[in-house]
Amino acid sequence: MLLLSVACCCGVPLWWIQPLSSQYPASATLPDQLDSMRLRQDRDSQSTAEDLKSRVRQADWLAEDTFAGIYTTNDGKRVTLFGSTGFRFTPESDAEAELKRLTDDYALQPSVTVDTGVRGRYERCAVGRADGDTVVVCTSVDHGSLATGVFTRLSVDDSGRLLNDLRQQVVVPKQS
Repeated sequence: MLLLSVACCCGVPLWWIQPLSSQYPASATLPDQLDSMRLRQDRDSQSTAEDLKSRVRQADWLAEDTFAGIYTTNDGKRVTLFGSTGFRFTPESDAEAELKRLTDDYALQPSVTVDTGVRGRYERCAVGRADGDTVVVCTSVDHGSLATGVFTRLSVDDSGRLLNDLRQQVVVPKQS
């Protein structure tokens, strides 16, 4: 009985707090190259990225840092990546709220849940439109960050996997 009491009193809180402690605090850095994609450095792309960072800051004024960048591949696929770092107590509802915030900008259809395989991280994707093209907008939120990607010429499944891969390279937990 004593063992059961200790397991319940100590084990359950440790199990619950583990995602928080492993995901927060975090930092984000956009490298010049992600896999086969290159960060666009032209004036229009940088202006768009600054606008996205400003919008993220307006939507999440408690964010510790914001990031945004536009990547392209040699075959013309475009990935816009933006988000913020900072503590998030309810990542699942934050993922839903982020897509709701972007619904008008991208004429998003209802979103679907994407399995991340990471406890405490929630990802949702929705199909929409941008500049006359079909896009997939995915957002991935954990207790230390929010990352959103806008993908051209990719399926929902491929977009979800790519966002998961990109966020692992861009958003990293800070070491204590």
